[in-house]
Amino acid sequence: MKNILQHINGVDGVIGSAVFSHKGEVLAHDFPALFDAVSLKNAASLTLECSHGLQISQTLDLLDLRFADGRILFKTFPGAILFLLCANSINLQVLSITLNLATKKLQARLPNEVPAVIQKTAVEDPGPGDGLLRMSVSHLANKTTSASFDSLGMIAVSQPTFQFISDFHKTPFKKLILTNSVAGTRGTFPVMVMKDMDQLYDGTIVVGPGIEKKLKVDAGDKVEVKIG
Repeated sequence: MKNILQHINGVDGVIGSAVFSHKGEVLAHDFPALFDAVSLKNAASLTLECSHGLQISQTLDLLDLRFADGRILFKTFPGAILFLLCANSINLQVLSITLNLATKKLQARLPNEVPAVIQKTAVEDPGPGDGLLRMSVSHLANKTTSASFDSLGMIAVSQPTFQFISDFHKTPFKKLILTNSVAGTRGTFPVMVMKDMDQLYDGTIVVGPGIEKKLKVDAGDKVEVKIG
């Protein structure tokens, strides 16, 4: 990945670049020696918090933060976040072209980080082999929290589950279509991505009692998952 980052750094105005995982890990970087490992790790954590807070992995392609002495840009792509420190003089149009090509190459070099629990629920149990994604339904133990997003007609997924579904369908999303093929029920729901969700919910779609009733499902039942 380092040679790709070096190519990005060749764009006039780019000071340094790095690839952060969705767990806040520094996967690769090409920064001047003045930026040590601790600084980059802190930058990764802050970038991850900002990405989750603004849900940019669902809504924005590129975020440009401008400061008096420079600019910080980060671009999300399936599996990781590309982080750049730039001068104020950077030509964003030229840089965007370079980043679009670079992220495709970086994505191909990412390690396989799909959580084992998601592999078990959605890969090792693929159903009838029709190419559809099927995942189990679950509900939060905290009934108050569950009822709050259920009242908004929303479902929830953990951050690793969001990434898995995005990678499966090759696109980020803000809504999901859930189908209970047994009961013949179906619905399209906005999705809340919960970064602090317990790992036991990885690989599942978390729904509240109202949506459980609408889809006629219970915890553990499988539903077809498509992008809304």
